[in-house]
Amino acid sequence: MATMVEGNLGHIEQDLIQDYIKDNDSLVLLHDQIHDCDIVLSQIGSLLSGFQVHIGSLSSELRSLHEKSLDLGVRLKNRKLAETKLAAFVEEIVAPPGLVNAIIDGEVSAYVIGIFSSMRKPGTNIQILQQNLLQKYRHLVLFLKEHGIEKYNDVCAAYVDKMNKVLSEDFRVYLEALESLKLDIGVSTDVIGYDANVVDLIPRGREQLRNHRFMFSLGERSNILKEIDQPGLVPCISEANSLKYPYEVIFRSLQKLLMDTASSEYIFIKAFFRDESMFYRVFEGPVAVIDENMKLTLANSHDAICLMLMICITKKHQLVMSNRRLPCLDTYLDKALIYLWPRFKTVFDMYIQSLYQCDAKMLWVDGTHPHHIVRCYMEFTASLIQLNAECGDGQEAGEEAKELRRYFEEKLESNLVSFVDELLMEYFGDLIKFVKNHISEDLISYTECPNIADVEPVVKNFAVKWRTALELMHNEVVTCCSNFVSGMAILKAAMAQLLNDYNRLSECVKMIPGGSSLNRNLVSITSISYEIRKYSRTL
Repeated sequence: MATMVEGNLGHIEQDLIQDYIKDNDSLVLLHDQIHDCDIVLSQIGSLLSGFQVHIGSLSSELRSLHEKSLDLGVRLKNRKLAETKLAAFVEEIVAPPGLVNAIIDGEVSAYVIGIFSSMRKPGTNIQILQQNLLQKYRHLVLFLKEHGIEKYNDVCAAYVDKMNKVLSEDFRVYLEALESLKLDIGVSTDVIGYDANVVDLIPRGREQLRNHRFMFSLGERSNILKEIDQPGLVPCISEANSLKYPYEVIFRSLQKLLMDTASSEYIFIKAFFRDESMFYRVFEGPVAVIDENMKLTLANSHDAICLMLMICITKKHQLVMSNRRLPCLDTYLDKALIYLWPRFKTVFDMYIQSLYQCDAKMLWVDGTHPHHIVRCYMEFTASLIQLNAECGDGQEAGEEAKELRRYFEEKLESNLVSFVDELLMEYFGDLIKFVKNHISEDLISYTECPNIADVEPVVKNFAVKWRTALELMHNEVVTCCSNFVSGMAILKAAMAQLLNDYNRLSECVKMIPGGSSLNRNLVSITSISYEIRKYSRTL
C-alpha cells in the first residue's frame, strides 16, 4: 500500500506540474496584479498617514480655538461688567453744560490770569511758579484753546503782557547792576599810533599789563572762552569784593542769563500753550532792553580785543543753543553778530589809521625796550592771531592763523632757549663750559676726565659771585623783556638750568680724587633754590 500510495503521489505531482505549466501565464498575470495592488495599497497607506497628521494638527487648532473662545468669553464678561460700572462714573464726571459755560465764560481763565499777576511780585521765582502751580492748569488752558478761543486768547495776552514786563524789568535791573562792575579799557585816544600822551599811557599800560587787562594784549582775557558755560556774575558778591571786569565778562554773564531764561521760558510756553510764537512776543521787551544797552556800549567801545572776544562768545553761545536744540534765540544771536562785526571793523580801522598818522622816526629809540607803539602793535597782532586760531570767525584768517601762531610759538621757543644759553654763558660761563666739557647728564661718564686742578677754580669762583650774578641776571631779564610772561619763562628756564648744572658739578666734586677738600667751597642746593624762588616771585 505504501508503494501504491507513493506511486499515486508521483502521478499526482506530475499532474500538478502539468497543471501549473498550463496555468503559467495566468500565474504571471496574477503576480503582476498582486504587485500593482501592493503599490496602490502603499500609496493609500501614505495618504492615510498624511491625513492622520493633518487630523492631529486640526485637533490642536481646535483646542487652541476652544481656549481662545473661552478667553474671549471671559473678556466679554469682564468688559460688560466694567461697562456697567464705568457708565455710572462717566455720567458723574461729564461736565454739564453749565460747567462748560463757566470755564469758557471766564471763571477759570480769570483764576489763571490771577496767577500770572502774582509773577510781578518782587522776589518771585517764576520757574518754580510755572512748574509747581501753573502746570496743573495746562489741560484747562488747552481746553480753552479748543472750545473757547476768545478766552484762550485773553489768557495768552495776559501772560505775554505780564511776562514781558517782568522779564524786561529783571534784565534792566541786572544790566544796571553790571554797569557798576565794568572796567573801562581804552578810549578813542588809546589807539596804537597815538603818541600825544605816551608818557601817561606807558605807565598805565604797564600797570594794566600786570593785571592782564591791557587793551592791546589778550593775556588771561582769553580764559573767558573756556568759561562759556559757567554761571554768570552775581553783582552783589562782586561789589562786596570790589571786583571790576572787562566788558566781555559782563557781556558773557548777560548772554548766559538770557540763554537760560529763554530756554526755560520757551520750553514752558511750548508745553503750556502749544504756541511757540508767544515766546517771541514775551521776549520783545527783554531783547529791546539788551539791544539798547548793546548799541550804547558798542558806540563807546574802543577795545578791539573785547569786541573780538564778544564775537567769539556769541558764536560759542550759538553752538550752546544748537546743542540744546532750541531755536528761540537764533534771530537775537545773529543780530548780535551783525552789531559786533561792524563796530570791530570800525575800531580796527581806527587802529590802522593811527599807525599811518604816527611818525615812524620816533619808533627808533635807544634802549632794550621796544617803543610803546611797537609793543602795542605786536601785542594786538598776536592777540588777533590767537583768537582766530582758537575760534575761527569765518572772516579773517582760519587755518592760516593756526599755522602763523605755530610758527611764532616755535620761533619763541627757539629764541628762549638761545637767550637762556647766552644769559648763562654771560654770568656763569666757566661753570657752563666745565659741565658741558667734562660731565655727562647721567653723572657717570665723563667727556674728559676732570681732576682737582680743573674743578677747583670753577667751584671757588661760583661760591664768590653766585648771588651777585643771580641778581644781575634777573635785572637783565627785567630790562630786556617787556613781556612779563616771556621774561618769567626765560628766568625760570635759566635758573632751572643753572641749578641742574651746579648739581652736576657738586656730584662731580664728590667723585674725583681729592674732591673732599673743596667741600667748604660748595654752595648747598637748598641755598641756591631759596634764592631762585625769591627772584622768581619778584619778576
